[in-house]
Order: sequence, then C-alpha cells, then structure tokens
Amino acid sequence: MKALRMAIAALALTGVAGAAIAAQRQVTIPIDFTCPVSDPQLFEFVLKRQPGVLSVEVFFDEQWVVVIYDDLLTDQQELIDALIDVGLGEMLGSDPITEGPAPEAKP
Repeated sequence: MKALRMAIAALALTGVAGAAIAAQRQVTIPIDFTCPVSDPQLFEFVLKRQPGVLSVEVFFDEQWVVVIYDDLLTDQQELIDALIDVGLGEMLGSDPITEGPAPEAKP
C-alpha cells in the first residue's frame, strides 16, 4: 500500500496525474466579405494573434475562415470574441460555425 501511495505522489509531483491533454481543433467561421471595408488579411492578423492559434486560412470566395488551434489555450468563443472586440463582429456570417478535430498534418 505504501508503494502505491508513493507512486501516486510521484505522479502528482511530475504533473502527470490529472493533466489535461491538448488537442488541435479546427473551426470554420463564416465571414461576410461583401462588405466594402472587409479585409481578409485583417481577419487573419487578428486571429493569428490569439493564444493557441496554430494556423489561419482565409477563403475569400467561399466566405469563411478556417482556424486550427490548441484547445487548452483558446476556444471557438474566444476567437469570435477577438473578432468582435476589434469591430469585425458585423461581418460574421449568419451560417453556423462548424468545429471539430483538426485534420492530421500531412507529411
């Protein structure tokens, strides 16, 4: 029993016990790029500055932005809030936002 308690204590000290596991997530945010002042680079700039964002890809013709992020550092709502905070909330599209696991990286 003492060995079990020591093993649990060692795991706790090393941070393994109860540690959250990061996962890469992907969110597709619809954007209304028909507004005359909409600048796809602005969306990219704002989103890339958020903690945990790994990549941002803007699809102007399809009118959406795809963001891959670390779910321990940010989430979908924080990304949306960042856009709203800089005045881009009015350009968010009305289509639903889709989220899921990020695709596997290609070798």
